[in-house]
Amino acid sequence: MITDFTLRGVILLDFDIRRSEPCDLIFRNGRLAHMRPLAGEGESRLFLTPGFWDAHHHLLHHGLSARRCDLSACASLEEALDRLSAYVRAQTTGECVVWAERWDESGWTEPRTPTRADIDRVVADRPVVMRRICGHCAVLNSRAIEDARRHWGTFDDSGSATEEQALGLSTVWPPSAQEREDALLRAQDAAIAMGITRVNEMGGPSAAETYTTIEQRGRLKIDVRLFLPPDQMERAVELRRQGTFDGPRLRLGGIKLYTDGSVGARTAALREPYVDRTTAGELRFGDADLLAVMRRCRQADLRIAIHAIGDAAIDQVLRLLEQLAGEEGALPPGWVTLEHAELVDEAMLDRAQVLRVGLSLQPNFVARWGGEGGLYEHALGRERARRANPYRDVWDRRIPMFFGSDGMPMDPALGLKGAVGHPRAEQRLTAEEALSVYVGGRAAPEGLWEEEAWWQLGSAGAVLYDRDPLELADGDLSRAPVLGVLWRGQWILEPPADLFRSGVIHVS
Repeated sequence: MITDFTLRGVILLDFDIRRSEPCDLIFRNGRLAHMRPLAGEGESRLFLTPGFWDAHHHLLHHGLSARRCDLSACASLEEALDRLSAYVRAQTTGECVVWAERWDESGWTEPRTPTRADIDRVVADRPVVMRRICGHCAVLNSRAIEDARRHWGTFDDSGSATEEQALGLSTVWPPSAQEREDALLRAQDAAIAMGITRVNEMGGPSAAETYTTIEQRGRLKIDVRLFLPPDQMERAVELRRQGTFDGPRLRLGGIKLYTDGSVGARTAALREPYVDRTTAGELRFGDADLLAVMRRCRQADLRIAIHAIGDAAIDQVLRLLEQLAGEEGALPPGWVTLEHAELVDEAMLDRAQVLRVGLSLQPNFVARWGGEGGLYEHALGRERARRANPYRDVWDRRIPMFFGSDGMPMDPALGLKGAVGHPRAEQRLTAEEALSVYVGGRAAPEGLWEEEAWWQLGSAGAVLYDRDPLELADGDLSRAPVLGVLWRGQWILEPPADLFRSGVIHVS
């Protein structure tokens, strides 16, 4: 492992929104030891950013899905069913269940949800689960319904599942420990290749076991803050007491709660009904139950990441936090993060600011579904869709602000594009501002990640490019490929050999 080297002709980009003059960076033992003006004549040859921080992800699920039937590129239901049929025919092993994931009917020629009969028509002899890209909606064939009924005791004859059942289908057909570990390592490599060095993992039932195993074996390369479901709260506290999360890479983030669903599944809780439904989504907690979980987390000193997409769900969370603050006094800054908060309005932002609540946002959603004629417009109506995801309003209030992907897809480039190309011009961020959020520069009012500063002597992390990655957000869809990733003083993605041969990276 090369740890003593010089990066020559570097432009530094960081969350202070600066672009430096070209310089040389000298590293010793993987840490920045000296900076000097570019030696001799010549233009910049490398661009450096801090590593991206995907502040809302399901990395383990990403790795599992990578080996499943992927329906994300299908343009119609029939194409999705054809792909499912071909996938099953091509399998050489008779796995117990067929997972067909990431379908998105909002882009289909006939935008309707698959049915049990649709799946039975193409695969009748094996259990099949078709799960929507958001995870909040799934459809099972007849064989899969039989398995689900044995597990849960009951399951709807239609084969349709939403929310808790849709999200909990992995408990019916749980992957083995080895499958989970292999999946996480695959997903980690995919994240590193995109320049992601930090992840907030919204973990499911087996996440704690999988992550701790990988960490103990020394194979966790990136930093992970692990959030666990509320039914694992006591386990989280015990693992923390045992020192499981004391290492530099794996930390306990806290508890993840769902208070509503998704816009795509029409289960995000709204104040007014969806324009293409008579329903307005659903709150997953009553006030008393949600407040009780909040109090338990306060007593256990556990942070909370609260999924709240619809305006009714966001209002419920803020209202209960205000009640809790009235009883206990000011809540700790950063104790609660609102995840997604897509339909937050200005009054809610003012309340969140007073409560010192952070917002974890997904600009890739805007890039995929926020444009004219997109999913949001069809589900919410034009005016309500235009008010969604007000990034500039969040930025201007200096509310702690995070960007994550939720795995739809994991791609900081698409996120940058969504933040810069917001359908409402007045809500757009500049490319520099969007980058600063995605690397953690607005994670706290003072703009630091755990009191860290980039490009100071002793820094031990950088992502290398051969051209300006901010062009990604300005429409350059060819991407600026990541050439190398240095994290905690080690190359977790080795730069190509020609950078060493050419002297752009000079080994001391």
